Amino acid sequence: MADPRASLSWYSLPSHDISITFAKWIVFEVILYTVLPGRVCAGQPTPSGHTLPYTLNGLSFFICSITSFVVSAALGWTELSFIAKNWGDIILAVNAFAWLLTGLAFVKGRIAPSYKYDTKGSDSYIKDIWRGIELHPRFGAAWDLKVFHNGRWTMTTLSMIDVSFAALQWEIHGYITYTMMCVMLLRNILIVNFFLNEEWYLLSMDVCDEAFGFSFAWGSGVLFPTMYTLQTQYLSLNPVELPLTHSIWVLSIGAMGFIVYYIATKQKNVLYDTKGICDIGGKKAQFIRASYTTTDGVERESFLLCSGLSTHIRHPNHLGVLIITYAMCGLCGTEAMLPWSEAGFATAFLAYRCIRDERNCVRKYGKYWEVYCRRVRWRLVPGLY
Repeated sequence: MADPRASLSWYSLPSHDISITFAKWIVFEVILYTVLPGRVCAGQPTPSGHTLPYTLNGLSFFICSITSFVVSAALGWTELSFIAKNWGDIILAVNAFAWLLTGLAFVKGRIAPSYKYDTKGSDSYIKDIWRGIELHPRFGAAWDLKVFHNGRWTMTTLSMIDVSFAALQWEIHGYITYTMMCVMLLRNILIVNFFLNEEWYLLSMDVCDEAFGFSFAWGSGVLFPTMYTLQTQYLSLNPVELPLTHSIWVLSIGAMGFIVYYIATKQKNVLYDTKGICDIGGKKAQFIRASYTTTDGVERESFLLCSGLSTHIRHPNHLGVLIITYAMCGLCGTEAMLPWSEAGFATAFLAYRCIRDERNCVRKYGKYWEVYCRRVRWRLVPGLY
């Protein structure tokens, strides 16, 4: 954190000025998400058989948000280091925002769900608050709360936080280290790729299987922005400078991780888009055709990839993300454990995510998933897990 003393204020309310500034920013982000045009794409059929439309305006949203931040600083309305200098209050503000969204989603899910057969409600208020009720909470036909929260402002905020802590490093030390630039480059390659291939996100577990509750609102809006930017937070105060050749070497490892992530995700989405009529890795795609029935009684099918990067592991995209994460942590050196916290968290999180995803697949595909697991044995790391 920019100011270690900020942790002492975590049990208080954010300052009035920061609260107002944060609220204005959220309103601005809501307006961008609402008015920016984009290609309309259909998502995966929901458990009740609905095929929902999504407006793919993520890249323009990202560009407008970052440009607004930079221009505001250039005009003297704010500082690029504003987020870093007010980090404690901003964390308090996003915590309050996560609780506000949780309450909104809970009440909406109980009273007026967008699709009443696509809910995960229970008899327990605690469970419903924690894990959520609605899979796809919407306002109107296309304003999707989950996509806005995680797929718009959270992803954009990651980049803004990095920019702000880089600016703080410049203000404190008078220069920006190669390591800071490499960390920012790796993270922003992931972010820009996310927006360039936004339709891939619509097939993810986040969109298809996660209900909007506290775990989603707080995890996406608070935990990820604070945990996933630990490297730039650390480097702003501790300007670790590796030799340029070492920085390039670690950057190359991160780039390799991105290539693994990109190819693995692309292969699965090409298989989905072509319904199996495609080549993967230069050869005819190998897959298992899995049928399932949605609650509206319609039989549908999915395609479980067994070739390309998915020949031996079921989640090669997660492996790519882990490689990138460890590369970013490596750029911070080995003198402190704090910037490596993300590596430990990401390893545990993605390993558990594999298990959660597979539980959903067992329920959805039954015997087909069992056949797939026998064919593609490993979850994440060949020979290990």
